Amino acid sequence: MRIPVAILVLAMGATAGAEAPPTERVRDCTAGGCHATTMDHKVLHGPTAVAACSMCHEYADPAKHTFILKRQGRELCDFCHIDKVGTEGPVVHDPVAKGQCLSCHNPHGADDRGLLRKAALSQLCADCHKETLKGSHMHTPAAEGKCTDCHSPHTASQPGLLSMPGRELCLSCHSSVEYQIESSPFAHAPVLRDCLECHTAHASDAPDQLKAAPRALCSSCHQQQELIATSATHRHSPVLNDRACLNCHTPHGGERAGLMPENTAALCLNCHKDPIMGPGGKIKVGGVPELAVKAFIPHGPVAEGDCAACHDVHGGDQAKLLTATYAKPFYQKFDVQAYALCFKCHSEKLAQSQTTDTDTGFRDGTRSLHYLHVAKDAVGRSCRACHSVHASKTSCQIAESVRFGEWQIPLNYTKTDDGGSCSPGCHKTATYDRERQASATRPPPRGPVP
Repeated sequence: MRIPVAILVLAMGATAGAEAPPTERVRDCTAGGCHATTMDHKVLHGPTAVAACSMCHEYADPAKHTFILKRQGRELCDFCHIDKVGTEGPVVHDPVAKGQCLSCHNPHGADDRGLLRKAALSQLCADCHKETLKGSHMHTPAAEGKCTDCHSPHTASQPGLLSMPGRELCLSCHSSVEYQIESSPFAHAPVLRDCLECHTAHASDAPDQLKAAPRALCSSCHQQQELIATSATHRHSPVLNDRACLNCHTPHGGERAGLMPENTAALCLNCHKDPIMGPGGKIKVGGVPELAVKAFIPHGPVAEGDCAACHDVHGGDQAKLLTATYAKPFYQKFDVQAYALCFKCHSEKLAQSQTTDTDTGFRDGTRSLHYLHVAKDAVGRSCRACHSVHASKTSCQIAESVRFGEWQIPLNYTKTDDGGSCSPGCHKTATYDRERQASATRPPPRGPVP
């Protein structure tokens, strides 16, 4: 049943000095100032523009100047807007589903072609979607009020009234991300499923519309890494601070396993080429500038770009984030556990026998010079007494010099085809030859470092 609607001058915007409502049919509803504000828009609805009020309204009682709408709800609009009839997708905007076209559109006119009730589309959408734009970092289309860049206003085939599937929609703009994902041998699992696993579509308080700050977001999946990082005796600050995980990992795809942007040696060198200074100008973490010298011979793991072979990159229980024990004293009674880090790759047999022709290349004939240097209770030399752990000018990472208290002892090592020689500060020149025993000089005993 259609209910009569009394169209009064006061209710429909007649001017204060307008005449009383007519008691007979009229041709022009805006004549004499009646309903004049109906025409006061930049863009007029077609029937309004040609004063065809009868397209939507018809008299109920001319004498009382009352009207009824010719059709109810959405049917009134669909009578003309036949392009909207029968085009509904499986997802329908709630006002459309309820036939409430006038909750968004002004039936007479507006400032834009869509006859929207608000000056900006974003303002109109925000009437219902009040929480959508809350956040200090806004997605550009949302910030510019371009809701329909991503959403269909009436119906769609996708949840959220998206104009196409979510991931496809995101990549239609973020083409560089799409290229990175498709061209990289390693892709982050969420980006292959749905961008909204990590990002919000409209706004958030985290950069790049992340659902949370990088560390909190990553740890929501990578819980074990978070536990390691936070429970470690020695923490790696880039893992926990600033951009956290994103300091070292790419979020979408990369050339290397673990989504590393480059091999770990090159990545670590970004921070560790020079010493990291602590309070009072003291060196907090020593630099490794030798890694940047192309002429140097890198230690095996470094050559493979694998700092994680020796360091717990997220955090660990050993100083310098080492994955196992590495004896710090210059003099160290030999113990396999004291050199557990080195023996992860190198055979512990190299220092356990006085004679060998297979366990070590550092021998004079069959006499093991590794054993000679380390197998002493009081003054056994530690690995660092002769070796540079990252890179050096010579093979086997023989150091140019090593620190002994305040003294930087030169080693003056020279390699030969079958052995070599050194002229260090701790003993006179000594040579060795693996094929035939040279006249090697036994290093004299030394006391502890002062």
